[in-house]
Amino acid sequence: MHFFKNLKQFHFSGRQHWPWLTAGTVLCCAAWLAFSELPVQRTDNKTTSAKVRMLEDKLRAQAAAPVTTQQNLAAQLASFDSLSLVTADLQSLAAQNGLLMSDASFKPAADNQAANGIGRVEVNTRIKGAYLPLKKTLAAMLATHGGLALESLSMRRARASDVVMDIDVRFTYFYRKPS
Repeated sequence: MHFFKNLKQFHFSGRQHWPWLTAGTVLCCAAWLAFSELPVQRTDNKTTSAKVRMLEDKLRAQAAAPVTTQQNLAAQLASFDSLSLVTADLQSLAAQNGLLMSDASFKPAADNQAANGIGRVEVNTRIKGAYLPLKKTLAAMLATHGGLALESLSMRRARASDVVMDIDVRFTYFYRKPS
């Protein structure tokens, strides 16, 4: 009976007992997470890891599959004679897109691998124009000519507000050497 008398004397006040209320709320949230959300997360993790294992196995199977046709890079490249076609395309695309091509130079690259049948020529050009036409021109050139690789691109403006800029472009043209 003494317990009930002490219970009546206990006045519950949120201001006095807020730490206990907070601890009880946190404990209830932790129990809810442990019993409902955590099992769902574990199930999701298991299905995701199963998908990852399946994709890894598929990738390993593709990598382990033997190559049926041996691709010969030199046979896919054009001959040295098509370099003039590349330069003509560069000039015409630059003119169509509103770019002014002022200078172009060609230099045979040092050939360290003479036995593989592939030669290289460095093509340096100076262009004056805006960025978007340049981007369009370079994309068309690289898509059209398989042996052409963009090595460097340098753009300079006289002022930050200028739309027209001086552009230096360096390509490497890979070609098939005559046998």
